[in-house]
Amino acid sequence: MARSKSSTFLMSGVLEAWDWFDNGLQNLVMDAGFRPLNKSQSMMVLYISAGIQRPIEIARKMRLSRQAIGHIATQLMDLGIVVAKDDPTDGRSMILSFTEKSSSLRSFAQMAILDLEETLCARLGKRDFQILRNMLELDWGPTVKTSTDLSQPSRASEYMKTHGKTAGRRKQARTI
Repeated sequence: MARSKSSTFLMSGVLEAWDWFDNGLQNLVMDAGFRPLNKSQSMMVLYISAGIQRPIEIARKMRLSRQAIGHIATQLMDLGIVVAKDDPTDGRSMILSFTEKSSSLRSFAQMAILDLEETLCARLGKRDFQILRNMLELDWGPTVKTSTDLSQPSRASEYMKTHGKTAGRRKQARTI
């Protein structure tokens, strides 16, 4: 991972780590003769693999609209990777699951991910790799929703005090 040292945000490093894994996975998938997925498709497949199968739940996790998730799901259905079925517990919802046709791709991807993890372990060293794994497996607590959820007075809450809570919102043009 060609990581730039100039970023002061941990979040940038997490995104670069995701890119390292996803780009490596897609390269290995393509090298093996499978069709690579784009990042949104890849993320949806990971969520389905993790047991999150309702499109509305995937939309929340990916912070995308239901329409966008529907579009990605349709792409994956067209590729023969997933199928949508009625949710037996809620007639208004669908459940996404993998097709039998996708089993060879999914098996290969699982092995490729393990190979990428081994490569990362060799590059970082076993100790640092295990520290990274342990940190990512920790419960980080609930998602911060407001500045009162932060552990201490924050730069964000100070900004809001100075500039007002709606400072970042665009003023809507009114039409008659």
